[in-house]
Amino acid sequence: MLDMTGIAVVLVLVYAVLGYFKPGVALVTVAFVALALGFAAVVADEMENLLFAPLLLLVTLIVVAVSNRDPDSRNWAHRWASWILVTIASLLLIASIFVVAEVIGAGPVLPLFAVLGIVAVIASLVSYGTSSGKAVSMQVISTLGASMKQNLPLPMALECAASGRDDASARTFRRIKKWLVQGYPLVHSIQRGYPQCPSRALAMLAAGERLGQLPAAFEAIRTDLKARALERRRLRPVHPFYPVVILTIMFLLILAIMTFVMPTFKAVLEEMTGGTPLPAPTRVLIAITGLLVYDTHLWLLLVLSPLVVLLIWLCGHRGRRRPQEPHMFSLVGDFLKWHLPLLHWFEVNYSTLQTVELLKLSLRAGSPVDEAIAGTLELDVNHYFRKQLTCWHGRVQGGIDVAQAARDCGLGTALAWAFDTSAGAAHAPAVLDMLESFYRSNYSYRVNLARFILWPCAIVGLGLTVGFVVLAIFLPGMMVLGQMASYVYP
Repeated sequence: MLDMTGIAVVLVLVYAVLGYFKPGVALVTVAFVALALGFAAVVADEMENLLFAPLLLLVTLIVVAVSNRDPDSRNWAHRWASWILVTIASLLLIASIFVVAEVIGAGPVLPLFAVLGIVAVIASLVSYGTSSGKAVSMQVISTLGASMKQNLPLPMALECAASGRDDASARTFRRIKKWLVQGYPLVHSIQRGYPQCPSRALAMLAAGERLGQLPAAFEAIRTDLKARALERRRLRPVHPFYPVVILTIMFLLILAIMTFVMPTFKAVLEEMTGGTPLPAPTRVLIAITGLLVYDTHLWLLLVLSPLVVLLIWLCGHRGRRRPQEPHMFSLVGDFLKWHLPLLHWFEVNYSTLQTVELLKLSLRAGSPVDEAIAGTLELDVNHYFRKQLTCWHGRVQGGIDVAQAARDCGLGTALAWAFDTSAGAAHAPAVLDMLESFYRSNYSYRVNLARFILWPCAIVGLGLTVGFVVLAIFLPGMMVLGQMASYVYP
C-alpha cells in the first residue's frame, strides 16, 4: 500500500500526463487536488509532504503551458497557464527584491528602483509588440482589401503575399489561407487565423460581409487605421511619459534624501539653534513622506500600482473585445470613457464615426433603414452608445420617424439630419459620406487641441511640484549656513 509520499508522487505524474493530453481538465482541477493534498499532509502531520502541493501545481502549469506550441490550436488553458506562470515568476522576483533589500538595509528605495525598472522594461517590450501588431493589422487589411477589390482568389493572393517571407504578417497570411481553403467564410477565417485582429475591424467586416460590401468595409477600416497611424506619428510637444518619469525620479530622490540626509540636517539645526523648527515647506514634505512610507506603508501600493496599471493596459490592448458579451474590463472602461468629461466627447465622436460608416455601406447596398440601423448593433462601439442605437432601432421599428427617433435617443442632430425627410432623406448616403469626413477630421482636430492645451497645464503643475520640493530640500541648508555665518560675523 502506498504511503503519503507515494500518493503525492503518483498524483504529480498523473497530472503531468493529464496536463499534456487534457490541459483544460488538468488546469481546472489541479488547484483543488493540491489543496486536498496539502490538507492531508497537515492532518497526517507529515509536513515534509506539504511541499508536494505547490510542486503539483507548478508541474501541471508548466506541462499545460508547453503542451502545445502551435498558435493555431492553443486554447484558453494554454494561455491561462502561461499567464499564471508569468504572474508567479513576477511575484517571486518582487519578493526576492524585498528580501535582498531588507538584508542589506536599503529600505524601500531599492525595491522601488528595481520594480519600476522591471515595469519600464516590460512596458517597452509590450509597446514594441503593440506597434508591431498595428503594422501587421495594416498589412493584413490592406492586402485583403486590395485582393478583393481586384477580384483575385484570396487563397492564392495570400500565398503570394507570404511567399519567401517568415515574418508575423506572412505567418498570418498563411493561417488565414488555411481556414479559407477549408471552406470557412472570410470573417471566420480572419478570426481563427488572426486572433489579434482588432475587434472594431472584425465587427465592421462582419457587417460588410452580411451586406455584400466587403471591399467597402476593408477600405473604411484601412482609412481608419491609416488615420490613427498618422496621428501617432505626429510631432508631440511633450512625450506622454515625460511627467511620469520626472515624478518617479523626484519621488525616489525625495525618499532617499528624507531617509539619509534630512535627519542629519534636523539634528544639526536643532543643536545649533536650540530647537528651532525646520522651515514650513520642509515640515510639510517630511509629513507627506512619513505618511506614504513610514507611518502607513503606502509605498507598497506605489510599488504595486505600476504593475496593476501595466496589467490593465495589457488587458485593454491585447485582449479581444466582445461587443455582444463584453468583458468586465470592457464594461468598466466604457463606463469611465462615457462619464468622464473630456473622454466622453471623443468616445461619442468615434462611435458615431463607426456608425456613420456602416450606415453608409448599408444604404448603398440597398438595405432598408431599419435593417441598416440593426446592423450598427453589431459594431464594437461603447456599451452606452450601443444602448442609444438599440433605442433608435426600437423606435424606428415602432413606426416613429427616423430623424425624430435619433434625436429622442440622444444620437445628436447631425445624424438625425441625414435622415430628415425635409432635408432630403433620399440623399442620406451622400449626407453620411459628408458626416464621415466631418467626424474624422473633427476627431483629429480635437485630439491635437486637447494635447496643446492640457500638456502646458501639466508641465506648469509639474514645475510647481518640482519647485516646492527643491525649496523644501534647500531651505534647511540655507538655515544651517545662516547660523554658521552668525558665528563668524556677529
